[in-house]
Amino acid sequence: MNLHSAFCATWLAGLVASGPAMAGTNDILIGLDSKITYGPDGQMNGAPGPDAVLVVDISNPAKPRIRASLPLANSLLGPPTNLQITPDGTLGLVANSVVHVQEGSSWKTVPDDKLYVIDLTADPPKLIDTVTVGRQPSGLSISKKGDLALIANRDGKRVSVVSIQGSTVKAVGEVPVEQQAAAVVIAPDGKRAFVCLNLVNKIGVLAIDGQNVTYDKSMDISDQTARAG
Repeated sequence: MNLHSAFCATWLAGLVASGPAMAGTNDILIGLDSKITYGPDGQMNGAPGPDAVLVVDISNPAKPRIRASLPLANSLLGPPTNLQITPDGTLGLVANSVVHVQEGSSWKTVPDDKLYVIDLTADPPKLIDTVTVGRQPSGLSISKKGDLALIANRDGKRVSVVSIQGSTVKAVGEVPVEQQAAAVVIAPDGKRAFVCLNLVNKIGVLAIDGQNVTYDKSMDISDQTARAG
């Protein structure tokens, strides 16, 4: 992990730790990527494979139980912050960062823009919607109230604003942040969000008023600011 990523991860981890865990009582989500393998030459990209998202019941932690294996595209470039569960445990949201396309005899990653919505109240859990969001969604956060999600988009250099009303999930806006956005977390009071701008070693600060989300570059937090504080 480089300095930029370490700085962002440290700040966001601290912010997440200050509030309640954003997960359902009994379920966790696990993304499985079958397109990327590792060998003597390092990472190798392959053809699109049987990716999956597992819904795992951990009500008995010693005996976890797979409730569903959903055939949904997923990527090693997203987890763990691209899989989240609403605070009431009813919906799972999974952002897919990239897809693989063939280029000659090899495969390369290109940005995707999909957010999968999973109904966790169904037995077994099932996909109920696919929402288009920003390019290369890489991390998402759901508000404590469960009515709003923000998604950090690396390639899009924006934060997607997503409304959650019951089982209806809809993209309602985009907030430009001028840089790659690797991850985002909403503060427990729901009035602010913090975005990891990983390539410039800064944390962007978003103001939240209902579904109106704004970014003020002058509020950016750098590693120098953090050390001075």
